[in-house]
Amino acid sequence: MTKVFIGGVVITPLRTFENGCVVIEGREVSAVGPQERVGYPKDAEIIDVRDSYVVPGFIDMHVHGGGGADVGDATLEALATIAQCHARGGTTSFLATTLSAPFDKIERAVKCIQEAKESDLNGAKVLGAHLEGPYFAQAQRGAQNPAYLKKPDFEEMIGLVETCPCIRRVSMAPELPGALPLARELCKRGVQVAIGHSDASYRDVLAAIEAGFTHVTHIYSGMSGLKRINSYRIPGVIESALLLDELTVEMIGDGHHLPPSLIRLIIKCKGLDKVALITDAMAAAGMGPGQYSLGGMDVVVESDVPEQYEVPVQEGSYVAKLLDRKSFAGSVATMEQCVRNVVQLIGLSIRDALKLASWNPAHMLGIERERGAIAPGMKADVVVMDPTFRVRMTMVEGKVVYRSNEEV
Repeated sequence: MTKVFIGGVVITPLRTFENGCVVIEGREVSAVGPQERVGYPKDAEIIDVRDSYVVPGFIDMHVHGGGGADVGDATLEALATIAQCHARGGTTSFLATTLSAPFDKIERAVKCIQEAKESDLNGAKVLGAHLEGPYFAQAQRGAQNPAYLKKPDFEEMIGLVETCPCIRRVSMAPELPGALPLARELCKRGVQVAIGHSDASYRDVLAAIEAGFTHVTHIYSGMSGLKRINSYRIPGVIESALLLDELTVEMIGDGHHLPPSLIRLIIKCKGLDKVALITDAMAAAGMGPGQYSLGGMDVVVESDVPEQYEVPVQEGSYVAKLLDRKSFAGSVATMEQCVRNVVQLIGLSIRDALKLASWNPAHMLGIERERGAIAPGMKADVVVMDPTFRVRMTMVEGKVVYRSNEEV
């Protein structure tokens, strides 16, 4: 049956219709525009969304877990739990992201992602796999388990890509021996290569771009900054990412990893078109405070904000840290929280926030012809939000997978 959203503020995000109408036929959008100008069948299912925003579904390029489940669990049940957890936060599609681990464990997880990609998990759609590690610099490991970090292995990784075409992205440190030839081969095979957990210098980053690196994984987290060597200043990954137009970046918008000033700096340097919001969520997303595990390491989820932090963190907002509190361990956020943060803490318009959460990720992943906007012919990935930017409904490819307790 045809479904029709009427009465809400529709943000495509290129256009805004104050009294908008979105018509869904099967799994796709068939029409969008002002309600008085859009026709639809008389027997259509009408969904009245007055006092709501109707926006494109969020695309999260970096998700490790949620609802108590981890991508590394390597089961369809775990991935379904993750998909449903993040659908409650408005995510309609995501890259299931592995951590540094024994390679046979990564392989099992990726094979499960391959299966999940073709499955209906009754939640957000699994777009494919993002391998975050194990080819990382020890000096910038963050919450990656140091026991599993190693130099790039060409045969190992290419063999996995050949077996599992669901791999969409690989994050690694480009300064490590063997990283650049591996990056060149991955690019030939259509896999995006990103700089992550890297101690690279500006010169290393230039060589990485020449080898095919196009993206920077969670900017400011797990990467080198400015160093002084014999009085000379050597820019690191942070400065390189902000300076070089050839690189897109993603930022964790949970309100803990980056203060408002740094988010403003990132957007000022990169522009709105080269930045994406991500959660970097781990298993504890949606679970509340307590002790959890991440990649074989114990972590604590809490809301202990230093006095020097720029803004008080919102009530109920938590973050995961290693037990020594010296490093964050992913986030426990959903995209709903990230979008709300950049609107309320940074002052972005909801339309610009949606570019970071939907439009830009779609372009970075090369899926902009099917997701990331509300337009005819696009997948019917639609989110309904209340005036305070909390999710009321999530629709994935025309199927409602989440409704809040409010009437929608």
